[in-house]
Amino acid sequence: MNLTYSFFQRVNLFSIWFLVTFGILVNISASSVQGLNQFDDNFYFIKRHITAVLIGVLIFNIGKKINFYFYSKLINFSILFATSALFFVLTYGIVRGGSRRWVDLGIVNFQPSEFAKPIIILWVAYQLSNIDSKFNNIFYLRRAMFLPIVCCFFIYLQPDYGTTITIFGILLSQIVFSKINFKYPVGILSLSVVPLYFLAISGSYRLNRITTWLERDCDFGIDLLGACFQLNQSRIAISSGGMFGLGPGTSRARWGMLPNSHTDFIASIIGEEYGFVGLLIFVIILGFLIISFYGLAISTKSEFKKLIFVGLGSWVFIQTAINLGGAVGLLPITGMVLPFISYGSSAMVALFTGIAIGYSKI
Repeated sequence: MNLTYSFFQRVNLFSIWFLVTFGILVNISASSVQGLNQFDDNFYFIKRHITAVLIGVLIFNIGKKINFYFYSKLINFSILFATSALFFVLTYGIVRGGSRRWVDLGIVNFQPSEFAKPIIILWVAYQLSNIDSKFNNIFYLRRAMFLPIVCCFFIYLQPDYGTTITIFGILLSQIVFSKINFKYPVGILSLSVVPLYFLAISGSYRLNRITTWLERDCDFGIDLLGACFQLNQSRIAISSGGMFGLGPGTSRARWGMLPNSHTDFIASIIGEEYGFVGLLIFVIILGFLIISFYGLAISTKSEFKKLIFVGLGSWVFIQTAINLGGAVGLLPITGMVLPFISYGSSAMVALFTGIAIGYSKI
C-alpha cells in the first residue's frame, strides 16, 4: 500500500463524511425528546446541528482554497482576538451548568474556547515552523507558548478543566513534532504534572468526580442516584443495546434518564441503538480519522502543515479519549463533546475551520 499524502487525505475526508453523516442520524434521535421538552419542537436541536454542519462545510470549502500567506497575515490578530474573547466571556458570558463559557449573540450562543483551539493550533504551527539558528529553542518556545497558556488560564477560570487539558495536550504534541529539542517537551510535561493535578482538585465538584472515579464508587453501586447517576445511566444504555442494538430511534435513555444524551453522552446512545457492533465501527472510523491526521503530518513536505495536522489529530484524539472514557467510567466525566458527532454548533464550526487551515494552499 502506497501511504502517500493523497491516500491519507482520502481516508481523512471519508472519515469526516462518515462521522458527520452518522452524527446527524444519531442526533435526530438523541436530541428529539429534550427539544420537545424545552422548546416544544422535536427537531429544534437537529436543525441547529445541521445548520452548524452546513456552515462548517462552507467554511472548509472556501478556507482550503485560500493561500497560507493569507492566514499568516491574520495570525497575530487571531490570537489576540481569542485571548480577548476568553477574557470577555469571564465577565459578560452567560452561565450554564455552573460554567461561564458562552457569549449570547442573539440568534446563537458563541463559545470562544472552541474557536481558540484552531487559532492556537495555527499560532503554534506558525511560530515553530520558522525555527532557525539565529535564536535558541527557549526563544521560540516562549513565543509559541505564552499566549496559549494565557488562554488556557482564562478557560480554566470559566471553569472548563477538560478544554484546558485538551489545549495543553495539543500544544505539547505540536512541540514534540516540531524541530524543538525533545528534552524541552519532556521537561514541560514533567514540570506540569503537579500544577495540573492541583488545578484539577481545586474545585469541589472536580474533586468529587475524581474521588468518585479513583475510589470506583460507581463500580460498586455506591451513590447511584448522586455522583454516579450519569455514569450508571450511560452504562445501562450501552449494555441494553447488546450486540446489534435496539434500532435507530428507539433509545430509552433519551427520555430523561440520561442527561446530556445528545452532547456529552451521545456515545451511549450509539451503543444503545446500534449495539456493540455499531459502536465498534464508529470507534474504528474515529481511529482512522485520527491516524489520517498524523499520516497527513508525516507525508507533507511543509513544516507548517505538518504541525497543523498534528494539532488537529491531537485535538480529535484527546477529546475522543476523554469523552468515551467518561461514558464508560475509564476516566472522570468532564463534559467534553465527541468530535463531529455531539451537538454543539461552536465545536462543529471550529473543527471545520481548523481542517480548512490544514488543507490551505502553500
